[in-house]
Amino acid sequence: MRPVQFYCVLISVLFSPSALLAGEWHVGASLQCGQCHAEHGTAGGQPIPGGPYSTLLHKASINELCLSCHDGSDPTAPDVLAPVTMYGQAPSNESAAGHLLTIGVLNPGGHALGISAITPLNASGRTLTLTCASCHDYHGNSNYRNLRYDPNGVGDSINIVAGVDIYWLNAPANPPTAAGSVAAYNRSNIGYKSSWAKWCGTCHDQVATNSVAVSPAHFNGHPVEVSFLSSGSLSHADVAHWIAGTGEGFVGNSQVAGEGILRLPYLQPTANDFAGTQQVQSSNVLSCISCHKSHGSNFGKSLRWPYIEGGVNYISGCQQCHNK
Repeated sequence: MRPVQFYCVLISVLFSPSALLAGEWHVGASLQCGQCHAEHGTAGGQPIPGGPYSTLLHKASINELCLSCHDGSDPTAPDVLAPVTMYGQAPSNESAAGHLLTIGVLNPGGHALGISAITPLNASGRTLTLTCASCHDYHGNSNYRNLRYDPNGVGDSINIVAGVDIYWLNAPANPPTAAGSVAAYNRSNIGYKSSWAKWCGTCHDQVATNSVAVSPAHFNGHPVEVSFLSSGSLSHADVAHWIAGTGEGFVGNSQVAGEGILRLPYLQPTANDFAGTQQVQSSNVLSCISCHKSHGSNFGKSLRWPYIEGGVNYISGCQQCHNK
């Protein structure tokens, strides 16, 4: 490659609009071009098999590039590819977002990478081939987990910012370490405040609003971004049961032997720090991430419990709120 051509490519990478914003990782001082791009068409001085690839990437696709680190092979990077074992010693025993399957494999438990598919619960029936970059800005931004401001490409500018919309107990280590990544990315380290339904709803727009249904139904789908307090009698929820966290649906309950799952995630709109997000109250708000994992889960529809598969926990998530 001619030097002038290389410098043009490098400048376009460094000065793209998303490259200079402050964020969580892959931005600022942690945005190291050589981790993803082969500056001289080689990796560590060695030729890249089959490469270098488009924009001098080390891998042939965005998905392959991201998963070359985030597949469990690098203990300092959060593992998002099943099977995931790095969180085995964490209190929750799992990550905040769940996991994906191999590229090109249909995923009944969540998002599938590299497969052309109709977007579920999308009014226009849009067909999309999902990549990691569909949701995450690979050059970084100011959002939590580098989530895109406009994932559906319709001109949105959605902010989900650490310290504003989410809070954590342990920030990601810089430079990253194996123990630091487990502490930062496990489920129990994250507390939520706001913005999730709006972000998920940019693609899954049929559940973006709580549309009123024909009586006797109250809504056309399960309401989102509605608190126990504000929904009143329409929610059919047992608020006392939710706050106590000891009855059916919850781990260790005495009503059904062996039944119960971890408390579902929720938003706490009054929180101003991590401790505030952990307050179980009638003001808690149920959102998309309460029932579904962002990447995927071991259960159908990315659910947090085996509602489709059956078993002793098949209605545990429902019971935590409704206790029927």
